[in-house]
Amino acid sequence: AAKLGRLHNATVRVREWHPHGHTRCPGYIRGKNGTVVRVDGIHSVPDIEAHGTARRREPTYSVRFDAADLWRDGQRGVWVHVDLWDSYLERS
Repeated sequence: AAKLGRLHNATVRVREWHPHGHTRCPGYIRGKNGTVVRVDGIHSVPDIEAHGTARRREPTYSVRFDAADLWRDGQRGVWVHVDLWDSYLERS
């Protein structure tokens, strides 16, 4: 996982994993590359909270994906922005 602020404008890859239970990481972006366009601060990870009383706080980012890379339907230049926690990402 990266440090807050160091990922701004960086290309990242969303981890390709299939956790048990609830996650806020949409399946259609897993394994895909995107660009961090905004650093949103440090927030509690809802994936952890959904399964008990434990809490974990992580940096969060707005990551931009090209729609054509997500769905292969020819929508070049159409952007999809997804808010993601640090543990969902790895450097591309």
